[in-house]
This record gives sequence, C-alpha cells and structure tokens, in this order.
Amino acid sequence: MDNPIPGTDTIMPYIFIGDEAFPLEYHLMRPFPRRSLTDEKKIFNYRLSRARRLVECAFGISANMWRIFLKPIETKSDFACDIIKSVCILHNFILNHEPHRMKIVDSEESWTSPTQNMGRAETVLNRRPSNKAMEVRDKFTTYFVSPTGSVP
Repeated sequence: MDNPIPGTDTIMPYIFIGDEAFPLEYHLMRPFPRRSLTDEKKIFNYRLSRARRLVECAFGISANMWRIFLKPIETKSDFACDIIKSVCILHNFILNHEPHRMKIVDSEESWTSPTQNMGRAETVLNRRPSNKAMEVRDKFTTYFVSPTGSVP
C-alpha cells in the first residue's frame, strides 16, 4: 500500500532501511555509494542513516527490556509480527503508566552495547538495482532536499 509523502502528492512505497550490505530494491533503501557523492546524495545518505540509527535505538531499548529480541525469533512470520506489535503496545503502556521504569531502560548505555547472538548480514555484490528502485531512491532524495522535506 503506497501513500503520499507528507506535504506532497508524490505517492511512495513503504520501505525498509538498509546499509551498504543490502541491495537497493523497490521496498529496501540503501545509501548511495560513497564515491562521487553530490550534496543531494549526501543529504539522502545522512537522512537514511539517521532513520536507521533511530530504529536501532528503539530496537536496542526493546531488546534490553524484552529479552526475546536478543536472539532470532523462530516462529511463523505472522506470529513474529504479533510479538513485535505486543512489545510496542507494552512499551507505550509502561511509558504512560510507569515512566520511572523507562528511565532505567532508556539510557544510552543500556542500548548501545552490542547485541549478542545476532547474525551479520552478508554483503550482496554485483547486483544492479532495478530502474524502479533507483527511481524511488531518487524521489526520496528530491524530497529530502526540498523545503517540504528538509529538516531544520
């Protein structure tokens, strides 16, 4: 299900965020290669990195509080999605009803330590992305440098 980017009529897909280890795909954005970056591409890479760090922070906080995330969840994908949604609901409930517990968990030292038992993604080489995938990344790049999509 695609939706417009906030403040525009440009329809864009929901995406996953990856780093250089992942291929560029229609629903998976990765940074531009570091060689010969334009200012626009640097901004895209920065915004993608910023989003990835935010996700890693949220995951680190969740893994620290709910140990189920310290190893692969070996279950059907629908049930894994239910587990993740449940943890998000519990996180918000605790944040609203017992905020003192979250202060213990929500500290930089608690989520920046390396996660154990998590496998590293292997770099995918020699794979040319589709024109559609490059078009999606280019549209995000254009949006990020526009007055509507820029950050202060």
